[in-house]
Amino acid sequence: QLRDHGAKKCGRRARSTALRAQRHRTGAPTHAHRTRKGISSATMALEAARSALANLGSPIASHPDALALAVHAVLDNDGLRLVATDEDAAAAAPTTAPAKSAPLGPGWNRSQDVYTFFYRTKDSQALVVVKSLVMEDTMIVHAASDRADDMYTLELRCGDFVQCVPSEGPSSALYKAEHIFSDLEALMRAVRINITFKLFPSLTKKLLSGPQGTCGTEEGGRGGPSGLP
Repeated sequence: QLRDHGAKKCGRRARSTALRAQRHRTGAPTHAHRTRKGISSATMALEAARSALANLGSPIASHPDALALAVHAVLDNDGLRLVATDEDAAAAAPTTAPAKSAPLGPGWNRSQDVYTFFYRTKDSQALVVVKSLVMEDTMIVHAASDRADDMYTLELRCGDFVQCVPSEGPSSALYKAEHIFSDLEALMRAVRINITFKLFPSLTKKLLSGPQGTCGTEEGGRGGPSGLP
């Protein structure tokens, strides 16, 4: 059912347009923020998604696949390096961050309701696990470090950030980041504010400059800390 849902409304931007209109009415920022080296965060997010989409062992086949990949793309763009997608591989992974993230090999999306990614960064010895749980159109992203007791949570709607998942897969002309994803700038802000900066506060100044540094919390999604179970 999730795969069927992911194939619907390809090429339609109605949901994305409605979301932007809502932000305009509420006064939320809609312009492209400038980041380091003058590159807009919207452009940065799209390029990260393009890169992630081009290096998959298994293509995305549903809205949850696409959103999990987009969250990974943001984290990778911001310096978290993927080392594994399951606990056994994580246990055998290097204890330092590699120069580049490990590729998402075949089977990274074998489960349609749980996505698990393990990361390291060059500035920390921590192993970070990001686990995303799917409930209908909602994805709950949990992130925790083995060096801290807190777990941070972000709630996202697949339909807010994914507009098209072609049923034909990579053979479709619509299997491109600009057709599949929507409002990646808002997703980048939500992931950074609710996950990245809470796990690694030192990255805040490094990644943000100008007006983006004053963004409100929980932009684009609902998030917050919770105790580890």
